[in-house]
Amino acid sequence: MALETASTVLSIRLVPLLFVLLAVAPDFRLSFDSLVWKLRGILHLHPLPEDLNSWAYTPTRDRSVRNQDQLRLWGYWLFLKPVFELKGYALFERGEKTSRVPAKSSPSRAISTGRKSEYPFPRKFFETDDDPLRVWPARDRNGNDVMVRLISGSEPSEELAVWKRLHSSALKNHPRNRSIPVLDYIRFDGLTFIVMPRWDSPTFQDFATVEEILYFADCILDFVDFMHENRIFHRDLTEGNICLNVLGSVDKFYETGRCDPNDALYAVIDFGHSVAYPLESDLDEITTTLHYGTEFGPPLERNPFKVEMYWVGTMINRSVRIIEEIVPEIVPFLNNLIESDEADCPSAREALEQFRQLQAKLTVEQLKAPLKYRFFDRGKFVPKSTM
Repeated sequence: MALETASTVLSIRLVPLLFVLLAVAPDFRLSFDSLVWKLRGILHLHPLPEDLNSWAYTPTRDRSVRNQDQLRLWGYWLFLKPVFELKGYALFERGEKTSRVPAKSSPSRAISTGRKSEYPFPRKFFETDDDPLRVWPARDRNGNDVMVRLISGSEPSEELAVWKRLHSSALKNHPRNRSIPVLDYIRFDGLTFIVMPRWDSPTFQDFATVEEILYFADCILDFVDFMHENRIFHRDLTEGNICLNVLGSVDKFYETGRCDPNDALYAVIDFGHSVAYPLESDLDEITTTLHYGTEFGPPLERNPFKVEMYWVGTMINRSVRIIEEIVPEIVPFLNNLIESDEADCPSAREALEQFRQLQAKLTVEQLKAPLKYRFFDRGKFVPKSTM
């Protein structure tokens, strides 16, 4: 309340300055509220930390501390609601317990006809919610659900550097660039946010045929090769960081018909752990001691791109090995990724070429064959009939 009062008083006293700002602003129609928030940013009249580390959980297992962290971070987001509204995005509000629900003032959710939707927005089946503290759901003026993510503080982050490279003139519209589309960049007093279409995870979708699961794997392998070609090390490429252009129901897992290659688009998200190496670097010569994803243990000097291919192979193995009865050739391909010594792991380019050679030899009958397993986990095939 004190902050609101101080802001109001300051706005009244600085009316002449507001008119100066209005005169030099590129958009002469900027509202009074917009100028007030511009001043808040300039004069730091807000409680938001500019350090990304302050937008995260405290490293502890104490649940009460984590709950306090969540409330603190949610407060930051709700404080920013007017900033995003000025840009055309209505942040979701707090619902029951830890849920977030559309703001009462936001437009009704845009409805697609199921299978089709205007890119980059998803085919809509339901709404989902997400919990990461640096990500928040919102809705644009047209009723499309989006996700807002904080990617940098006042000190430019590596994630911002990665996005700048992916959005360079040479790469932004490249057909192999399967990073999630970015609709908008929003900046407020040193903080940089991106706005993305809200897509769902492919993890709980039904892959009906061999063709559908191979298409998924091909998209991932192709994008990994694209990243490595442009010297980007994702460093956390898991199923949870891959999206499909649908919004699915949280209580209807494994719905059919959503992974058809004619409609399905896959994208990679969350470059919060990623590294952009100099473009002139030799892929074979780069080394790092960084852990991959949730790895733990003593740091070892390794080639990051070889490390990534092992973890990508592990992820794909879980999804793709279910076709081995129909496509036996998939077994040596996967084993070459996950059983080789790390230094001998094939590069992303080599793996992609081998995978496409394998696909080219398959018959129509093999590609259209239905799948009876859901995934391969801990050495066992999990039948669809059990889930």
